[in-house]
Amino acid sequence: MWFKGGSGAVLAVLAVSMVGPSRGNRFQEAWVMNCEHTFPDGTTYDLSPLTRTAGRPDYMGRDKANNNYYMNICSNVQEIPKECRALNKNVRSPVYQVRNDSFCHWLGLEGSHRWDLIEKDSPLVGVQLTYTDGEYCREGGGNRQVKLQIYCDGMSRLGSVADYYVTADSPCSYVVTFPSPHGCPKVATTSKGASFLIGLLVLAGAYFGGGVSYNVIRRHMPLDVEAVPHIEFWRALPATIVEQGYAFLDWVMVKIGKREPHLGEAEAGGAGYEWTGL
Repeated sequence: MWFKGGSGAVLAVLAVSMVGPSRGNRFQEAWVMNCEHTFPDGTTYDLSPLTRTAGRPDYMGRDKANNNYYMNICSNVQEIPKECRALNKNVRSPVYQVRNDSFCHWLGLEGSHRWDLIEKDSPLVGVQLTYTDGEYCREGGGNRQVKLQIYCDGMSRLGSVADYYVTADSPCSYVVTFPSPHGCPKVATTSKGASFLIGLLVLAGAYFGGGVSYNVIRRHMPLDVEAVPHIEFWRALPATIVEQGYAFLDWVMVKIGKREPHLGEAEAGGAGYEWTGL
C-alpha cells in the first residue's frame, strides 16, 4: 500500500443537477448504485455512506507522476473535470484520470463493476470494487479499469484517500487506496426472536441471581438450593406441566371425537367438556 489516494457497486437514482447555460456539460446525472453487497459466506459491506451527492465535492487522489484522479463511491462523479470537458469526453464515469499534461481519461463505467475482498478469506482487511470498460488504452491493448480498495479502518486512524498514492498493478489498471470504517464488514443484526430469547435469559438471570442473593444476605439462608426464590413453586412446576399437558391432550381427544367425555364431563345435550385445574 503506497502512502499518498478511492471510490467504490443496481438501484439507479437519477438526479439531474440544475446548472446555468454557460456551464454546459459540467455536471452529470448521478447514477447511484445499491452500495450494499453480501458475499456467499454472509459477509456484508455497505458503502452507501461514502457516496458523494449534490453539494459535496468528489474525492481526489494523485499518483507519483502528479496525475490527478477524481472519484466517487457507488456513483458517477458529481462534476466532470474541466480537462475532460475541453476534450468533449463526457462519458459518465465514477473515476477520471487527468494527466499532468491536462489530457483526460475515464477509467470505468458504473454499470460494469465487481465486488471482491481485498485479501481472499480475510474480510476484515476490506472490500474492493473493480470498475471496468474504461476508455481504450493503447499501451495495454484493452480498456482501462480501476480498483477501489476500501480498507477497514474502524478507528479512523489511517487517514483519507488523499493521503495515499494511486498506483498501477498493470498497464492501464489503477489501484486506489481508500481507508474508511465502512470498509469493515457490517455486524450481523440480531433477529427479533433471538433478541427476545436473550432478554428472557437476562431476566431469568436477574430473577434467580437477585433472589438467591437476597435470601442469603438478607434472610441469612445457607447458599444451597433452598435459597432459590419461590423454590416450592419451581419444585412443583414439572408435575404441574405434565398434569396440565395430559388434561389438555384429553380435552383435544374429546373435541375431535376420539374419546367420549367421562361421566360428569358433559351435560345432557352435549355441553362442552369442563377443563379444570388451570
